[in-house]
Amino acid sequence: MARFPARPLACPPLPPHRALLLSLHMKRMAEMRPGRAVAAPHLSESIESRENRWLKRFRAALSGDARRHDEDESEGIAGVEGARLVETALRSGVEILAVLFSETGERHVPKLQQWIPAEARLLRANDRLFAFASGTETPQGIAALVRPRPAAFDDLITGLPLILVMAGVQDPGNVGTLVRTAEALGANGVCVCAAGDIGTANPFSPKAMRSSAGAALRLPIIRGIAAPVLLAQLRIAGIRVYAACPEEVVDGAATDSATKPLAPWEIDWRQPVALLVGNEGAGLPGDLVRSAGGIVRIPHAAHPGAANQEDSPAESLNAAVAGSILLYEVARQRGLC
Repeated sequence: MARFPARPLACPPLPPHRALLLSLHMKRMAEMRPGRAVAAPHLSESIESRENRWLKRFRAALSGDARRHDEDESEGIAGVEGARLVETALRSGVEILAVLFSETGERHVPKLQQWIPAEARLLRANDRLFAFASGTETPQGIAALVRPRPAAFDDLITGLPLILVMAGVQDPGNVGTLVRTAEALGANGVCVCAAGDIGTANPFSPKAMRSSAGAALRLPIIRGIAAPVLLAQLRIAGIRVYAACPEEVVDGAATDSATKPLAPWEIDWRQPVALLVGNEGAGLPGDLVRSAGGIVRIPHAAHPGAANQEDSPAESLNAAVAGSILLYEVARQRGLC
């Protein structure tokens, strides 16, 4: 009798939601051992209306205005959106309140479900309702509500401190970029405060969070301290503050050799230091510059054919670019890069 090789049966692929349930079931079966408790599978809850309380909370958080809805419960809550940023949030160890996915974003859930804590809500909405809550024009269909971990001043002064202070940096993109750079170049943490009447953008806002690529969820960030109080705390802790200024003289701050603006490479950054970066247009107020222990200025190349640097066509560098250059010089001197 002739023998025919066995052929594998062709099975149609499972729909995403069935594949997820099968994956959860298989994981649960694999965990079943004598004397070992078995965790219940993470089942999703369906959202059917714009009036749903959770959907409203996502809409408020993803628009950057979490306090607009249910202020007492939403205090300190941030929204993250997109597969990579949600994965970063899930793996960062911060508190996860809820994960929302749409029909389109359902494909991301099997990869992410291993990091979704049991106490977090797993919510499902159709694409139309997700778009209503989304803060982007082309949503990926996955978002999360998180509560960033609180930070204390003592978190910033461990080891050989490097602290980034942003005073009046208004653009969320600049704030997020500086947070991301600070983490990459070894900063202990970040402080954000106002410069006079000019506030600093929330580092946990959706745009800033995207610019920081989730670094804001890992790096200690302190908010709400008045700039003069913060600078006084830094001085008491033995941390020298350098104010980044585009001009050599700011409201008469640089009047002697002790406060003469220095180029980045003229400063010894191998000591406990804080870098103070100001508003994109107005820079730092004179009182904050005078309160700093030194002034750092990035020299500009002169215009071709010009006699000196004052003829440079560039008035000043972007706040995020300037801060990143200075942070790199600190890391270079400390042998971190």
